[in-house]
Amino acid sequence: RKEEPLLFSGTMETREIRVGSKLGGRVTEALVLEGQETQAGQTIVRFDIAAVEAQRLQAEAKVAQQQARLERLERGARPEEKAQARAATETARANLEAVRNWPRPEETEQARASLAAAEADLNNAEVSFQRASKLYSTDDASRQDFDAAKFRLDNARARRDAEKKRLDLLLNGSRKEDIRAAEERFRQAQEAERMVIAGPRAEEIADARAQLAEAKAKLEEIKVQIAEAEVKSPANAVVEVLPVRPGDLVTPNQTIARLLEKDQIYIRVYVPEPRLGMIKVGQKAKIKVDTFADRAFDGVIEQINTQGEFKPRNVESRNERSHLVFGVKVRIDNREGLLKPGMAADVTIEK
Repeated sequence: RKEEPLLFSGTMETREIRVGSKLGGRVTEALVLEGQETQAGQTIVRFDIAAVEAQRLQAEAKVAQQQARLERLERGARPEEKAQARAATETARANLEAVRNWPRPEETEQARASLAAAEADLNNAEVSFQRASKLYSTDDASRQDFDAAKFRLDNARARRDAEKKRLDLLLNGSRKEDIRAAEERFRQAQEAERMVIAGPRAEEIADARAQLAEAKAKLEEIKVQIAEAEVKSPANAVVEVLPVRPGDLVTPNQTIARLLEKDQIYIRVYVPEPRLGMIKVGQKAKIKVDTFADRAFDGVIEQINTQGEFKPRNVESRNERSHLVFGVKVRIDNREGLLKPGMAADVTIEK
């Protein structure tokens, strides 16, 4: 008896791709139409990214700021900064010495001389005032002369008192709290100079590097979001469904287009268990469709299901095992683009 050919029937299918965006937002452009062919990487839909662009500018500024901070820490203090710190220390040291040694002997001597002169002026003013008082009491001097003498006396006494206080202050020297304040200023200047010369600590540099890495990671995250604002075709395909239009609001992770991958067309046939041993993955096949009745297209078995299924499901006798079938996927050479999903086809598997 002549062996029957390995002939099976099925319907052509193609791999469906559902594309969308993790960003979502308002659609600004829909660049393709349903039924239109797209190339791999071609933009299908664009979203408004004004807000994300603003975030990108902020993130870039943050990266630049952190980069500058790290470089500044790694370089350490500039020579002029070190010189400035040393000068501040010397100024604080000189101020401390001045407070500790205050007053200078010549200042004290000058204050003594000023007090002596003020006392001499006061004595002269007292004598003049006594004379003016007597003359005024006998009407030999006017009230104006009396008042002028009294004014000179009051001024001389006030000047003498001021000079005496100034001398007392000099003789007592600097107050303890003034000395302590000068010592603290000197200590702070020394510490500041030490820190400038020593440069930043290792942990400060490590923190700056971490801050820079974080800023760069944030920038990359925003760039990914910007890339998600353009939905692109992942392969050469045909737009099956594109329901969005400019102005539509789309939620993140929502499917906005269904594509049929052109190069992934195949036909799935079902082989009964008794004939399963006659086929294997990689085996060639010929495919015929009604549209091109005089032509056979090349195909190859790409997949054989590892699990069979019963038709019908309830098998009660040995003879009914012929109803156990295995799905077989046959890839078709469709480089010319003649074959379309949904076409009925006959598959002859070559032995």
